[in-house]
Amino acid sequence: MNWREVERLFDAAADRPASERAEWVRQNCDDADVVRETLSLLESAEASEDFLDPVVEAGPAVMPEGRRFGPWRVEGLLGSGGMGEVYLVARADGEFRQSAALKLMRPLPRAYWTRFQTERQILAELEHPGVARLLDGGISDDGRPYMVLEHVQGSAIDVWCATRTLDASARVRLVLEVAETVSHAHARLVLHRDLKPSNILVDETGRTRLIDFGVATVLATDGAATETPLSMEYAAPEMLQGRSASTATDVYGLAGVLYELLTGRPPIGVSGQPIATAVRQVLEQEPVRLSAAPTAISIPRELHGDLDAILAKALRREAQDRYPTIDGFAADLRRALAREPIEARRGERGYALGRFLRRRRWPITAAAAIAISLCGGLAMSLWQAEQARRERDAAVREQARLEAVQQYMYFMLRGASEAGGPNADAGRILDTAAQRVQAQFERDPARGGPVMHTLGELFFYLDDYEAAEPLLRRLSEARGVDPHLAASAAYDLAQVRLRQADVEEAARLLARAQAFWRTDEARWRSRLVDSRLVEARLLRDQGEVEKAVDLLRANLPVRIAISGANHRETGVYHNDLGVMLVAAGDREAAIPSFQAAMAVWAATGLDSGPDALNTLNNLAALHVLGGRPGQAEPLFRRAVEVRRSLYGRSAATAALLSNHGKTLVQLQRPQEAETLLREAAAMARETAGAGSLHFASSSAGLSEALLLLDRSEEAARIAQSALAEVTQELGPRHPAVAVLKAALGRVRGAQGRRAEADRLLSEAEAGLAPLGPAGAAQLEAIRKIRSQYGLPQG
Repeated sequence: MNWREVERLFDAAADRPASERAEWVRQNCDDADVVRETLSLLESAEASEDFLDPVVEAGPAVMPEGRRFGPWRVEGLLGSGGMGEVYLVARADGEFRQSAALKLMRPLPRAYWTRFQTERQILAELEHPGVARLLDGGISDDGRPYMVLEHVQGSAIDVWCATRTLDASARVRLVLEVAETVSHAHARLVLHRDLKPSNILVDETGRTRLIDFGVATVLATDGAATETPLSMEYAAPEMLQGRSASTATDVYGLAGVLYELLTGRPPIGVSGQPIATAVRQVLEQEPVRLSAAPTAISIPRELHGDLDAILAKALRREAQDRYPTIDGFAADLRRALAREPIEARRGERGYALGRFLRRRRWPITAAAAIAISLCGGLAMSLWQAEQARRERDAAVREQARLEAVQQYMYFMLRGASEAGGPNADAGRILDTAAQRVQAQFERDPARGGPVMHTLGELFFYLDDYEAAEPLLRRLSEARGVDPHLAASAAYDLAQVRLRQADVEEAARLLARAQAFWRTDEARWRSRLVDSRLVEARLLRDQGEVEKAVDLLRANLPVRIAISGANHRETGVYHNDLGVMLVAAGDREAAIPSFQAAMAVWAATGLDSGPDALNTLNNLAALHVLGGRPGQAEPLFRRAVEVRRSLYGRSAATAALLSNHGKTLVQLQRPQEAETLLREAAAMARETAGAGSLHFASSSAGLSEALLLLDRSEEAARIAQSALAEVTQELGPRHPAVAVLKAALGRVRGAQGRRAEADRLLSEAEAGLAPLGPAGAAQLEAIRKIRSQYGLPQG
């Protein structure tokens, strides 16, 4: 196809009357394909006449500083567009000090006045924290309408995300906040129709603010809306075909914004193209799927697939094939963040089951992670055992491993100096070290391999799985390295994939490592026994908990025979066996395993280390579950002391503080509990976010402590506020939401608001029932709440 000739003919024909264009093209070109394409482009352009209408190119001179518009004085130009300019203004009437943005219309045809007045009326009716407020309006001395808007000091959403290097989940949450604002507008029959990054600002507090309703329309009761100019790269195809806009039009626009936040480019790039060619491309080309597009940021694998499906549905060409409402689009995004099945993948073979199993990992592993968050309520962190960092015992490492660690420390310290001296940021230090280590590996895989393995393990221990994965994967697949090192990398990568909920790949990697070690079982006997720990976790996550228990029981004597009764690896086995017994529902049998682990930590001088910390927490939680809070409290107190000294502020420290505080609640020591639980909630919000189980659980415990102190109104405010935040982050069906509903239900019961208490507790029961055995303790706690306040049993 001769596209230069197509564009030449199109431009020349477009200047002629519409009735003459087709005949003129046929007379001036002999190439049938070129004629057909040109006529097709002309037809598309004529169908989008309003969109292609030129606006006045030359506008009046920029308003000078000091020019007055009513009580407002111009202080400078903020920007300009096809319909006018936007100025920074300040009140000049002496009433009070206030800055604002004044949007002044150009002297355009009367048809554009209607659009301007429509925007002003829309803004007057949209009272929402996500919309820049209308403050004033009027007509200038030269007859040009203007309106004064709240001046949002912030950055466009794409710039905000890039400058702060936000991760994928944080970007999705920003879009969800915009969706809530758009939903507010839709509820008032207002379509924005020009959703794009530059029309979504993020202010200094991190709040998204939707601006520029200049092409918005009021949706008529029949769904029709008059078309106006808009931004093509985010315009839904129906807008370019002269068809009516609908709520699905804004779904397309907001999905386009999310697509750009994840990939760094719009769904269909048409910038710089002739307008007719661009229209044709938008109308006929499907956006490249997220799964096939290079992304601007790293997206976790389990989230990537869901976002791919959601965006594919939201960006479909036909409006009826998209999400019909912005709320439906947002609901699927929330499900994706909560690792729940999304509507966009309904019917996909094996998807719902896989997502179910992944969501079930934490209640199975925790065996009561929220199981006691209601009955005096511990966010029990037995699951920390499954996530505990397995520091390798230096005494049994080969000399090469010791040298590798020393070399890595040298890289790290040298990187610290070059990246900013002793005050350099830890992340920058690690990044600098990673670059040096990978460069060395490229030059000499045999010598660089151990260093890369050490770095991958370090990232793994720091819970930075996205940084650990590529290093370990590259090493496990590389040629020219020690086969044992490749097997060890595959084993560690299996643990990474297990943490990332990819059970199938974790199982394949583990089998690969074990196959190598079986080639010389006498030599690698210890590694094989060590690998049974990960094998047991895989069995548990596949629903084979009893097999996991049997596997560890069978290998514990082997571990003792190899390492001795008082060795760190033996302590790890005792601890993990206790975790599996809890997962199998045999809590009392787990206590001797945890006690045996504690004896190992004491005998080896490791009773102030991270392994002892983990076992302390597990044993204390079991005492609480068994109705022995008096035995649990000193254990939790000791665990908090150790974790504070080792790790400072962290999500895990917040969880321990919460556990300790809730134990004090059970012991009727609410004043001590309040102090710990306030600290836990603040630390959980800071380190794990408002959408975390840590925050939900500590807030629920704080509410209960305040209730014991006869401060029921404050208890209600704490529970209500946390419930709203957690619901927004995780969706209404997450178990953490049920925890807070039960906490608020408890308060309402104490306040005598029986109907509300009954409703909240019923909703909590419905949210906890799907957890099965892991939810039994919570349901029993709700039963006791009902009994305490004379409420009917659910």
